[in-house]
Amino acid sequence: MDLQDLIELFRKQVADKDDPYLWDDEEVLQYIIEAQDTFVQRTGGISVMTVVEADDPDNEELHDLEISEDGPYSDFSPYILRIRSARLVTARRDVKIISEADFSQIRTVDYGIISPTFLDDTDTGTVTHGIIGLVDKKLRWYKVPSEDDTCRLHVYRLPYPRIASQEDDLEIPEQYHIHLLKGAKASAYMKEDAETYDKELASSNEQMFEKVCEEARLALDRQRFKPRTIQYGGI
Repeated sequence: MDLQDLIELFRKQVADKDDPYLWDDEEVLQYIIEAQDTFVQRTGGISVMTVVEADDPDNEELHDLEISEDGPYSDFSPYILRIRSARLVTARRDVKIISEADFSQIRTVDYGIISPTFLDDTDTGTVTHGIIGLVDKKLRWYKVPSEDDTCRLHVYRLPYPRIASQEDDLEIPEQYHIHLLKGAKASAYMKEDAETYDKELASSNEQMFEKVCEEARLALDRQRFKPRTIQYGGI
């Protein structure tokens, strides 16, 4: 189902078929875009690998990260929700992605003495970790790179490229397209207008949309993640 089909179906469901519309096409399109973003966020994101940096504008925000000896930070796309793994392309080694809190648990051994590791911009060497959370939408490398490299990421992201018109495509699986209308109606009925505002209908559509998102999340998790093996010990 394409975006134009969804907009027309939205109008049928809310009885808004006569011009001038209660919600114009631009408003309805924005509601659907927001609903897809919410669906993707609540289901964990769209799983992709970053790509080699290129002139293609579609790849502009989701290309591999350039690691430079000029500094310890690299920007990453605002459309990335979570970084699952990372690997240096030239050095052919994995980089562990950790939070600032996790970093405090790293220990280094120096002359037999185990001590906490602290971030120091003069501490250069081979990159072993990428630290998230220090600066928004930036990875802080540890150690500070002593040579240039490229880092390829496995990420969960929002829909990208962003939808700009009714001719663009939705990214979520087709079986969920029609359910985006529940999210769209939840937003539409909150429009501050005497003819459109209906808190009760907004709430009921939001609840139905949340249920769809949760069911989809559980289905996607079963596809993405290996079931844990439970071992039972003897008495």
